[in-house]
Amino acid sequence: MMLSLLILLLFLFPSEVISCDITATLTSQSYYPVYAVFTFHDGRRSPVLYLPYSGSSQSTRITGSFCNSRPTRLDAYRTYPGYGAWPYASSQAFLEGYGVVNYSVLSDGVFMGAKVGVICAAGDCGRG
Repeated sequence: MMLSLLILLLFLFPSEVISCDITATLTSQSYYPVYAVFTFHDGRRSPVLYLPYSGSSQSTRITGSFCNSRPTRLDAYRTYPGYGAWPYASSQAFLEGYGVVNYSVLSDGVFMGAKVGVICAAGDCGRG
Protein backbone atom coordinates (compact mmCIF):
# COMPACT_ATOMS: atom_id res chain seq x y z
CA MET A 1 0.00 0.00 0.00
CA MET A 2 2.71 2.50 0.97
CA LEU A 3 4.84 1.56 -2.01
CA SER A 4 1.99 2.17 -4.43
CA LEU A 5 1.33 5.55 -2.79
CA LEU A 6 5.00 6.51 -3.15
CA ILE A 7 5.04 5.50 -6.81
CA LEU A 8 1.84 7.49 -7.39
CA LEU A 9 3.43 10.58 -5.79
CA LEU A 10 6.53 10.21 -7.95
CA PHE A 11 4.43 10.20 -11.12
CA LEU A 12 1.99 12.93 -10.06
CA PHE A 13 4.48 15.37 -8.52
CA PRO A 14 7.93 14.61 -9.94
CA SER A 15 9.22 18.17 -9.72
CA GLU A 16 8.33 18.43 -6.03
CA VAL A 17 10.08 15.19 -5.23
CA ILE A 18 13.37 15.89 -7.02
CA SER A 19 13.76 19.65 -6.71
CA CYS A 20 14.41 22.26 -4.04
CA ASP A 21 13.74 25.90 -3.28
CA ILE A 22 15.60 26.96 -0.15
CA THR A 23 16.12 30.49 1.13
CA ALA A 24 19.49 30.73 2.88
CA THR A 25 19.93 33.67 5.25
CA LEU A 26 23.34 34.65 6.62
CA THR A 27 23.64 36.77 9.75
CA SER A 28 26.98 38.18 10.83
CA GLN A 29 28.12 37.79 14.42
CA SER A 30 31.66 38.75 13.50
CA TYR A 31 33.83 41.55 14.79
CA TYR A 32 35.05 42.10 11.20
CA PRO A 33 33.42 42.72 7.82
CA VAL A 34 32.80 39.38 6.10
CA TYR A 35 32.30 38.30 2.50
CA ALA A 36 30.51 35.01 1.84
CA VAL A 37 29.94 32.84 -1.23
CA PHE A 38 27.79 29.72 -1.63
CA THR A 39 28.81 26.97 -4.03
CA PHE A 40 25.63 25.11 -4.93
CA HIS A 41 25.10 21.41 -5.66
CA ASP A 42 25.31 21.98 -9.42
CA GLY A 43 28.59 23.93 -9.29
CA ARG A 44 27.03 27.41 -9.60
CA ARG A 45 28.21 30.10 -7.19
CA SER A 46 26.10 32.73 -5.49
CA PRO A 47 26.84 36.42 -5.83
CA VAL A 48 29.27 37.65 -3.19
CA LEU A 49 27.32 38.43 -0.03
CA TYR A 50 28.77 41.28 2.03
CA LEU A 51 28.15 41.50 5.78
CA PRO A 52 29.76 44.78 6.90
CA TYR A 53 29.01 44.62 10.64
CA SER A 54 27.69 42.34 13.37
CA GLY A 55 23.95 41.91 13.01
CA SER A 56 23.83 42.50 9.24
CA SER A 57 22.03 39.92 7.09
CA GLN A 58 21.96 38.79 3.47
CA SER A 59 19.87 36.13 1.72
CA THR A 60 20.13 33.98 -1.37
CA ARG A 61 18.06 31.16 -2.86
CA ILE A 62 19.16 27.62 -3.52
CA THR A 63 17.09 26.16 -6.36
CA GLY A 64 17.36 23.31 -8.81
CA SER A 65 16.85 19.60 -9.29
CA PHE A 66 18.52 16.84 -7.30
CA CYS A 67 19.86 19.32 -4.74
CA ASN A 68 21.14 16.53 -2.52
CA SER A 69 23.35 15.09 -5.27
CA ARG A 70 26.34 17.11 -3.98
CA PRO A 71 26.88 19.25 -0.90
CA THR A 72 26.11 22.95 -0.79
CA ARG A 73 29.14 24.81 0.57
CA LEU A 74 29.38 28.20 2.24
CA ASP A 75 32.79 29.91 2.33
CA ALA A 76 33.53 33.03 4.42
CA TYR A 77 36.31 35.48 3.58
CA ARG A 78 37.85 38.49 5.34
CA THR A 79 38.64 40.18 2.01
CA TYR A 80 36.79 40.18 -1.30
CA PRO A 81 36.94 36.61 -2.68
CA GLY A 82 38.89 37.32 -5.85
CA TYR A 83 41.48 35.17 -7.56
CA GLY A 84 43.70 33.37 -5.05
CA ALA A 85 41.66 34.28 -1.96
CA TRP A 86 41.33 31.59 0.69
CA PRO A 87 38.29 31.28 2.97
CA TYR A 88 38.90 31.53 6.70
CA ALA A 89 35.85 29.34 7.39
CA SER A 90 33.65 26.87 5.50
CA SER A 91 30.50 24.86 6.09
CA GLN A 92 28.90 22.24 3.89
CA ALA A 93 25.96 19.87 3.93
CA PHE A 94 23.64 17.97 1.62
CA LEU A 95 20.37 19.95 1.50
CA GLU A 96 16.95 19.11 0.05
CA GLY A 97 13.45 20.55 0.41
CA TYR A 98 11.36 23.70 0.35
CA GLY A 99 12.12 26.00 3.24
CA VAL A 100 14.58 28.24 5.07
CA VAL A 101 18.12 27.73 6.37
CA ASN A 102 19.82 30.22 8.70
CA TYR A 103 23.59 30.49 8.91
CA SER A 104 25.60 32.41 11.50
CA VAL A 105 28.94 33.85 10.43
CA LEU A 106 31.34 34.26 13.36
CA SER A 107 34.81 35.81 13.55
CA ASP A 108 36.32 32.32 13.51
CA GLY A 109 33.75 30.10 11.81
CA VAL A 110 30.46 29.52 10.04
CA PHE A 111 27.63 27.27 11.18
CA MET A 112 24.05 26.43 10.34
CA GLY A 113 21.81 27.74 13.09
CA ALA A 114 18.32 26.50 12.25
CA LYS A 115 16.31 25.12 9.35
CA VAL A 116 12.62 24.71 8.54
CA GLY A 117 11.27 22.51 5.73
CA VAL A 118 14.74 21.35 4.76
CA ILE A 119 16.33 17.93 5.03
CA CYS A 120 20.03 18.03 5.86
CA ALA A 121 22.59 15.23 5.94
CA ALA A 122 26.30 14.48 6.17
CA GLY A 123 27.61 17.85 7.22
CA ASP A 124 26.93 20.90 9.35
CA CYS A 125 23.20 20.45 9.92
CA GLY A 126 22.71 22.74 12.92
CA ARG A 127 19.73 22.36 15.21
CA GLY A 128 16.24 21.15 14.49
